[in-house]
Amino acid sequence: MDDLALLSDGAPPFCLPLGLGPCLSLIRALNAVLLADVAYADAYLVLAAVFLALLAVAQKLNVFTRPPPVPTKRLPRRPALQVLFKPDDVIGTATAMSSSTAGGESTVGRRADAADDGISLFSEDEASTWGESLRGAEKDSFTAKTGQTSGQSLSSKQRSQQSRKSSHRRNESKSTLLHGLPDSFAPLLSSSEMEVITDGLTADLIHAVQVQAQVRLREGRHIIPLDKDERRPQFWFDSRGNGNDIMGDDTEGAKKGCRVSANVTVGSERFSLDEDLDTTRHTKDRSRPMVKGADLIFDPPLRLGNVAPTLLHFPNLFEDRALPKLRRMQVVGFIIEFLASLWFLLEKILWMIERRCQVHLGKVRATPIYRGSNSDGSAQWQLGLSFTGTLALWIPIPFISFRLPTFIIPQPHALLEFLLTKQPLASARLRRENISDEKIAVAALSALDSWSTSVKAVVTPPAVEVDLTMAGGITLSFEMMHGREVATSPRRQTGRDSPSFANIPKEISSESLTSWVTNQQGSKESLRLRHGSVTVPTPRGSSRSVPSKLFDSNSLTPWYFETAVDGTISKDKIVLNVSRCLGRHDDEYAAIPSRSMLSLTGSVVVSRAQSGTTLSDRRPSPSRPLIKRQLSNAGQIDAPPIHALMLFPEIYAATSNRSSSNHLVEYDYAFEIGEDTNLDAVSLSYGASHPMLKGGTIVSCMLESIYAYGSIFAREGSVADPSEKLRKRNILRHLPAVDFTAGITNTYLPKQSVSYFDDGNTRSIPEMDGGRVMFRVIGGLDESMMSSSKPDRILVKEGIKVIADFGVSSFSSNGETKVNEFPELEIFEGSKLCSFILGTFDGSIHFPVPNVFNPLEAYEINFSGSSVSLRLKEATFNLDHRRVIVPTETTFAVKVQHSVVNMMFEGTTQCELAWDFQGTSPILQTSPQGLTPAQCGHEDRKQVPLLIKDLCQGRLNLDVSSVGGISFTQASTTREDRPGLYDWKFFNAIVSPDDDSPARLMDVLHDKKTMHQLLAVAALINSDIERALRYALTKVWRAKEIFDKEGISDPGQAIPGYKLARLVSLFLCDDTSQVDDVLPMIRRVVAGNGLDVIKAKELLRKHVEEYDEWAAEIDRGVKWAAAALGPMAVQQPIEETEAPPLSEYVDESRYDGIPTAKELYRTLQEKPLLPLDPAFSNLVSRIAPYMTLRQVRYVLHSRPASHWQAFDLKRLRYVYTIKKKVHEISESYGGLSFMPQSFFVSIFLGEATRSSLRAANANRDGEHDNLDESARVQGTALSTLRRRQTSRVSEDVDSSFVMSPAGRVASNFNLASLHPDAGAVSSPSTPSRVEDLLGDSLLGPQDIAVLLQAGLTSALKGSTVVQLNQRMLLDLMASQPKSFAISVLAELGNDGPRPLASALMALCEVDQGSFKEAHRINMHNLLESWLPGSLGEKTILPGGRWARQSFYDAIFSVAVSILDLSETFYTGLKLRIQHVRHGRERDPLPLPMELSNGFHHQPTSKLNSAIKAATYKISVADDLGQKAFEDLRHRKKMHAKDCTEAIAAYREAFAACAQVIQIDKLAFQADWMKAFYRRNYDALMVKSIFDNLMDDTDNVRHWLEALRRGNMGVDFSDTDTPNRSPSSAGQHHSMLEDFDSAMSKVLSPVHAAKPGADILVAKPFFIAPERQSEQELYDELLNVIFYDEAEREAIRSDPLARLLISNEPGHYNFTIITAMGVITEGKKGLELQDAIKRLEEKRGVKTIRADTGTARSMEYNAAKIEEAVEVAARLKRPYGLVGYSQGCANEFTFESNMISGTPDQQKLICSPDSGLVCRQLLFSAANGSMHGPAGEAKVHQLITMCEDFFKYQQGYFSRAFISSTLEMLNDTLDSAAFQKFLGGAKSFFPDALRAFWREAQHMPHVPTTVLRGVLEKHTTPESLEMVCSLLTKQSGSALHDSQVHVYDAVGHPVYVKNRNGRILKSTDMGGAIQRTHHWSPLSDEVEFVRTAKDVQQGSFDCAKDRHIFPWCDVNARFGIIQFVAEPEEEKADTGDSSKVEV
Repeated sequence: MDDLALLSDGAPPFCLPLGLGPCLSLIRALNAVLLADVAYADAYLVLAAVFLALLAVAQKLNVFTRPPPVPTKRLPRRPALQVLFKPDDVIGTATAMSSSTAGGESTVGRRADAADDGISLFSEDEASTWGESLRGAEKDSFTAKTGQTSGQSLSSKQRSQQSRKSSHRRNESKSTLLHGLPDSFAPLLSSSEMEVITDGLTADLIHAVQVQAQVRLREGRHIIPLDKDERRPQFWFDSRGNGNDIMGDDTEGAKKGCRVSANVTVGSERFSLDEDLDTTRHTKDRSRPMVKGADLIFDPPLRLGNVAPTLLHFPNLFEDRALPKLRRMQVVGFIIEFLASLWFLLEKILWMIERRCQVHLGKVRATPIYRGSNSDGSAQWQLGLSFTGTLALWIPIPFISFRLPTFIIPQPHALLEFLLTKQPLASARLRRENISDEKIAVAALSALDSWSTSVKAVVTPPAVEVDLTMAGGITLSFEMMHGREVATSPRRQTGRDSPSFANIPKEISSESLTSWVTNQQGSKESLRLRHGSVTVPTPRGSSRSVPSKLFDSNSLTPWYFETAVDGTISKDKIVLNVSRCLGRHDDEYAAIPSRSMLSLTGSVVVSRAQSGTTLSDRRPSPSRPLIKRQLSNAGQIDAPPIHALMLFPEIYAATSNRSSSNHLVEYDYAFEIGEDTNLDAVSLSYGASHPMLKGGTIVSCMLESIYAYGSIFAREGSVADPSEKLRKRNILRHLPAVDFTAGITNTYLPKQSVSYFDDGNTRSIPEMDGGRVMFRVIGGLDESMMSSSKPDRILVKEGIKVIADFGVSSFSSNGETKVNEFPELEIFEGSKLCSFILGTFDGSIHFPVPNVFNPLEAYEINFSGSSVSLRLKEATFNLDHRRVIVPTETTFAVKVQHSVVNMMFEGTTQCELAWDFQGTSPILQTSPQGLTPAQCGHEDRKQVPLLIKDLCQGRLNLDVSSVGGISFTQASTTREDRPGLYDWKFFNAIVSPDDDSPARLMDVLHDKKTMHQLLAVAALINSDIERALRYALTKVWRAKEIFDKEGISDPGQAIPGYKLARLVSLFLCDDTSQVDDVLPMIRRVVAGNGLDVIKAKELLRKHVEEYDEWAAEIDRGVKWAAAALGPMAVQQPIEETEAPPLSEYVDESRYDGIPTAKELYRTLQEKPLLPLDPAFSNLVSRIAPYMTLRQVRYVLHSRPASHWQAFDLKRLRYVYTIKKKVHEISESYGGLSFMPQSFFVSIFLGEATRSSLRAANANRDGEHDNLDESARVQGTALSTLRRRQTSRVSEDVDSSFVMSPAGRVASNFNLASLHPDAGAVSSPSTPSRVEDLLGDSLLGPQDIAVLLQAGLTSALKGSTVVQLNQRMLLDLMASQPKSFAISVLAELGNDGPRPLASALMALCEVDQGSFKEAHRINMHNLLESWLPGSLGEKTILPGGRWARQSFYDAIFSVAVSILDLSETFYTGLKLRIQHVRHGRERDPLPLPMELSNGFHHQPTSKLNSAIKAATYKISVADDLGQKAFEDLRHRKKMHAKDCTEAIAAYREAFAACAQVIQIDKLAFQADWMKAFYRRNYDALMVKSIFDNLMDDTDNVRHWLEALRRGNMGVDFSDTDTPNRSPSSAGQHHSMLEDFDSAMSKVLSPVHAAKPGADILVAKPFFIAPERQSEQELYDELLNVIFYDEAEREAIRSDPLARLLISNEPGHYNFTIITAMGVITEGKKGLELQDAIKRLEEKRGVKTIRADTGTARSMEYNAAKIEEAVEVAARLKRPYGLVGYSQGCANEFTFESNMISGTPDQQKLICSPDSGLVCRQLLFSAANGSMHGPAGEAKVHQLITMCEDFFKYQQGYFSRAFISSTLEMLNDTLDSAAFQKFLGGAKSFFPDALRAFWREAQHMPHVPTTVLRGVLEKHTTPESLEMVCSLLTKQSGSALHDSQVHVYDAVGHPVYVKNRNGRILKSTDMGGAIQRTHHWSPLSDEVEFVRTAKDVQQGSFDCAKDRHIFPWCDVNARFGIIQFVAEPEEEKADTGDSSKVEV
């Protein structure tokens, strides 16, 4: 009823459709659910709602769900650890130092600031300087005080510091770079900056780790500085022991301290421990590694202190990841701010509570906890940290597994991939800027006392990639990994066919390595008996093929490692014992089962070095076993802990006192590699590439069955500086003592691998099978360390020695080389030289690295005893239709007899070469065009042997010098050294010619058997070549037959005109019918009128059959001959012009800030006990590249190392080493003799230019960093090369393309910003900054010029290495200011514009074929950027706009302009730095004291008295002499008494004059003294000749008789008989051999030219001088000797001369330095040898011959004279200079260089005891000769004529032929011999001499005497007739000696007027002109050109003593040369005094 009532009251709407029944049921249910009838229903419903909400939250938080599994791991396909060795680069170092200090304390900041000064780069001897700079550092322990109150303020300050450093970084970068040079210049130690890159590694490589460790903490309280603010309370713990020693140590000290047990397990989530350590578990089945559990148990529990302040400080160390979200909530943010305001109060309250409550920690546990998923969907696993211990109040209150909130102690990641990162926390982010990582680590280690650890691990080892970037840019990459890598490769489809270039894969994944499989024939027996069971495994099953699959590290079986380590640690010592280290790898289920094992045990001890120990004290010595070593353990109070030094040396070494040994550590170690160590297989790849060069190299090989065993020890007394950077330089200081043996049983190149060599021009594919290697490393061992029972006992005490034996059973190489088109040789476009080589090789290498002293440069690599032999089974070389086949079993062998190279790449090599073609010669085959020899039949092939039988076998020695010079000598094993033409002398004549080489080559040329063989080979190559060669050989053979028939063996026999005409007639028509036509032409040429071109052409047309065919060419040849033989009109220097020194008229303001040489030396000599000013020290180091080698040496020796700034001293040493090496190269380069020099230079040059370019690159912001970053992105060299293969992209396309400096300049890229002086070169009036003028290069302009010239003259100039060398130099020039490039070009033209023009032509055509297209530079643009508008667009090609004009003339004019331009700034700068100016033009001349003002006002002076006495005695002597002369005039003889009195009076006058000169050294310049000096010199000249006549010395009597006859007009010339018979020629030849028979013709009647000649002939005068009176002889001597009549009569009337007064007997305290003419053999010369010997016997005068060179520059010869003077200085005697011809200019240059040189040089020449006192000039060419400019004009004319000829020939020959011919001509012009010849010829050029006299300086107190001559018909040698005539024609004067004119052969400059010229003129004492020729001092040297006429007139039989005796006697007479009482004992042992020793 109630329900009905309810419905009636108003039913709900939903009841109507449901009906009454269902509606009621629904209502009842709802009432039941809502508890309508239950009391307190609302409360129950609220509880139910809360419960449901909690369930929902739990479900959301996965509370009731199992966490998802950890994802399985997926390793990278090729994980790798990269180790990069980069060139020493301070940019990266400086930035790394700065960046590493971010967030650090002030100590670190100070350390970074110190690094900016180059501190870390100091060498050992500068360590004290380091200590001085850190005297102000705090001495207290191991932490630095900061002064900041919070981490945030510290971070702000550091950010400001970083900002300031960044703002000044650009300005300071240049200085920093220059300061950051390596310790020394050692190219082999370059690329030593080491960097380890772990980007390719992942934590997933670690599969499982189980660590069980027991650690004992040192008893006491230990502070852990978690708070950087040291004023705040720091966390500490107290460790106390209870006697329960878990370490098992019974010692008393070991029972103290807390013991900690640790247990850590890492592995897969759902694996058990055994499953984790099971290596058979596949990698893909494992999950990502995670920490599955970690426990730390403390026994007894640790007492913790300052827990509350530490926990409150923790939020400053990290930022909770949930906190930022909470801060955004206003309520939470308000609460946080409120708590922060109460933070200080809260901290105080908690601290008060902690004082009453002690915390003891007993256990810490870490367990992984799943925290849901990250935003990216990955599971988040964290390590929950729980703590167990007690709280000690009044009673202990335990807490168990207590966990703190994560915002107090955050939770770390559980997965290793996150845990092993810089942010290991899962719930927070570390604020590393607020954490003192170093302090915390040091404090934690300081609490340790000992430990014992056992580790088990399963890992997959990654590949190891090592990239070595050389200084030149070449990168060598090595990649090594364990196992065999198998990958797909298209080459597998080729089977066993030989590889081809088409088989190189183009599409391979860039992540994969090369394809490696096991070779079928790779199994070889092990070389080691103890491992005889180790064999190469074979695949399972009957087939050896391995299924091909892509390499993936996930499929590799991991390694199992087990290690047990224990040790102890204290403040001063660390001991580490490795009792077991075992690695095992088993893969029994692989296609090739493998098993490997590693075993190692050993110990390490590190302790603090003893007080006073330094690195330089360490000497390597044999080591002793570790147990016998007692290292220092004496503690030092103020020293940081040893572990602090080892872990953080850059911080704690800087805080220690470096003047002591606190920063040094002693170490000892001993490790034993077990004999069971073996590796089944190792994959090794090698790659090489250069970012700018085409091509690259990849070699992939397999090393199987590797075994190793041995020991390694530290050497006794080993000391290390932990703060040293990890460089090769520093690593090599610590070579161990080692005895290690290893071997590889089988090595091969897999056929599926992609191995090739490619240098851009040649590509080859290698293959190798059956390789084996065994090597042993031993060193540092003594007898006590080696077992006497070992049969292979080798004792090596010093250094390291490597002995390696290797062999390969089969190798092959397929190669292709691009060949340039050459149609004349039937080589067309697209031709390639294909080669195939198959053979075997083996050998052994001995590789000791000895070092007795510490400097790294003392390390030497010694290959002596090494040998390699090669046996060819097959070798062919194909070029189109030609093929060369090498005989089977051909062998080549190399045995190194001696080869030592140090780290500075200095050393020599001698090796023996042997070859054997097994009795047969290589064959040259040819086939018809279009077919290869292999494609055609035997009947269509032609072949010929290439070698004669004598060359099919041989043996010789090859010597290689330190600069790459090669030469051949006789083999030490002479069994196969048979006599004949083709021994070692033949090869030496080709490669390194000597004096005997021309004769040997002529013998070969006349060997018809060999030449016919050569003709046969030429016929197969090209018929035209064969025809031309045959024609030339025929003519050569015919000429030899004629010479033999006519008896011609020396040039002198063919010089006479009639003889030469006869030879020409015989050569042309085989008879003497054309003598009458030829003889007038020869006479015309000899007369200086040139060649008669018309008659010469007619003669050739008549007798040369090929004339009509080659008419144009023959005509040009005749014109060339006419130009060469005819006179050349040139402008004559006839006026004297004023030429002040360059410094007098160049504006010196442009050199402001650059000291002069005088200022430099003065500053160095001032205050010698005080250090140099830092600014001056830096300035000297900056200008060092512009100094000479001698200057830099002096600067380094002038002050001790401590006086220099360390970085400046380092730069000076660096520059000195570079200059020393360049100096060696400057005299030894070019041609085949130095063919390997380019490879030597590349190593040296890369290091030198790299160091220079570092500074230049710093001028461009961020460029270097961008380069490094791009290199990092590109990866290793191997990955780059693989990317080229796989991407099908041209190698020219490079995403990291960066132009080199030269490329930027040549492409006009940002020219305005490259240099501050961009644009036109600064004029002299434009001031330039010092840095802009000097640049940053460590190579000076002269150094670069030498290296450029060496590359231009290289025999391999087209090779890659030469191209790279030249490019490095061009880049260095382009990186400097433009003026620097002009300076380099000026140095190339140092010997004149012609060598510069040749260099410019070569530079314009420099080969760049090895460079990628994008990296090739436009040389025209580059040169144009340095010389705007100079080169233009001229071309010599046909059709060119300027084809009719001479390109050479244009280049030559550019060269002249460059030299003129350089004089305005570079020459002035060079002179300013290198030369000392002692006076200015306006300074008064040095005059004798008697000519000075006021002298006559001092009548009582000593000098005045001496002058009066001398003049009076001269007057008295002259009066007495005149009286005797009057007696002679009237009585025809002198009275004996009068003569005696006169002689005595003259001797008194001599002594008086000597007294005046002793008082005033310049007194000889006075007119009266100079006149008397000159009279004495002429008188002694007559006396010398008279003595030779009377003593019958040499052939003087016959010479004088011939002069007398010639003077009377007797003609010595032979009658030109056209048809002179050979018998008569033989008679003349016999005359030359028998002097007496030749002289019979002199004494025989001849047709006299003057009346009375018959009487003259019938009664010879000088033949029997004893029959004549003395005065008659005297008068006749004057007539025949002296040319000028006035001088002759003056001497005739001078009683001083007529008395023939000789000097007193006795020896002179004097040494002679000789410098002979332009053609000389130097110290081996024979000039004046007999006269020099007689002078030494009579006067005791020593003579030293300067080793001057033939046709060498004045600077070179001056340096050789200096070397001779240095030897003379050891005799402690004064010396004089004797110069002959060009030697006079050389001596003047020497004297000027010494005076303007270093103080040592000035002392050497100005010393009163052993300095220069006098000069003698013989036929001086110091004022030049007209031969010079005339010859220069002829050379220029001939070159332009050749240029016109080649323009004409371009229509007949191919471009390749013309280019090759021009290249040969350029090579000739650029050759070292030609360049040196031009340097020698420079002394004859007026312009060059004008520049010399302009800057020269000479001493005013040194008198100069001269000997001059004038040729006459009867005194002219027949060989000089043509030269004499040409000089007369070209100069218009016959007053010369055939070389120089009489008015030029004086002792002072004639055409230049300046202060120095006036000084020399005042010292020029002169000498009478004689009747003689230029070759007067020569005798034996000209024997080969002596003719019969020369014998008749005695041309070369003159008195030799006159050249030096009168000069010595006159200077001794005037006291300039002192007498000695008796022969003086030598004060210095100089050995042979005639030899120069340097």
